[in-house]
Amino acid sequence: MPAMQGRASTVTDLGDGTVLRTGGDPEREAAIMAHARAHGFPVPVVHEVRADGMVLERIDGPTMSDHLVRRPWLLARSMRLLAALHARLHEVRFDGARLVHYDLHPQNVMLPSDGPIVIDWTNAHAGSPDGDVAMTWLILATSAGVPGRVAARLFRSQVGRGPIRRGLPDATRFRLSDRNVTAAERERVRRAIP
Repeated sequence: MPAMQGRASTVTDLGDGTVLRTGGDPEREAAIMAHARAHGFPVPVVHEVRADGMVLERIDGPTMSDHLVRRPWLLARSMRLLAALHARLHEVRFDGARLVHYDLHPQNVMLPSDGPIVIDWTNAHAGSPDGDVAMTWLILATSAGVPGRVAARLFRSQVGRGPIRRGLPDATRFRLSDRNVTAAERERVRRAIP
């Protein structure tokens, strides 16, 4: 199977029920994922950290984004699930604060038959839950066209305006500093700032 290329990483199926994910800081990311998993949060199993990346369990199922392309009528339900995943994640303590993902959007939620799995922990850190939900809202509102803007409104209805408003300054700074964000997305982020 050919490798799948994301903005900051590549995922290659190793053919034995695992994948190799290259990019980012594999050691740091694996440690955060292990911490999340130890606290009951749904993340892929990390089998090995290698010099060229992490060997992870292969998750069989579509991303939430792909699922919504085929079943757009499930958008409201999907945004409720996304909000619930945030709430669960933010219960996990990490380095004296709360564990935040800072990239938790429909492309990073896999939907295998036994329940959702959150992938791509590159941006995860100890931080503010408000910033985390604001980042999700900002990504939906500025990077996914009209469907994303509709999703952003539904997501906001689940998490509330207050957390997004409070977290938006930090989320905006983080998003604008991300070298993987396109110039067009940066402009949409700047226009989204109230």
